[in-house]
Amino acid sequence: MDTRIVLTGILKDNDEFLIVKRNENDDLYPGAWEFPGGHLENGETLKDGLRRELYEEIGFNEDFDPIITHYYDEIENEDGKLSHNLEIDFIINVNKSSVKITLSNEHCDYKWVNKNSELFDDFIKNKLSNIN
Repeated sequence: MDTRIVLTGILKDNDEFLIVKRNENDDLYPGAWEFPGGHLENGETLKDGLRRELYEEIGFNEDFDPIITHYYDEIENEDGKLSHNLEIDFIINVNKSSVKITLSNEHCDYKWVNKNSELFDDFIKNKLSNIN
């Protein structure tokens, strides 16, 4: 069984969260707003993988202490082949005035929004449901 681990960094400053917009021509969820992150690579710890993904996607290179806030865990049967999908979301408390965002070519925009933003779909709202 293949295991795919996705790490998501939810940068938070008081009541605001950083979201990024996928490019409109992206194959996966074009134009969708999301939190930065990506797949854990072989040989990486969770924190190292999250650090790499945040640097690649938004240029975030500060030291941080991530707090696991949510996870999504499923076993999927794709044409008779089992696949384990695990997504782990981390809160990273920041001071947004000191965070310099440099978007990768995967994203075309970013915003700081509160958890009631109309840009969030139900999947994202669920990720934020237990965050005060």
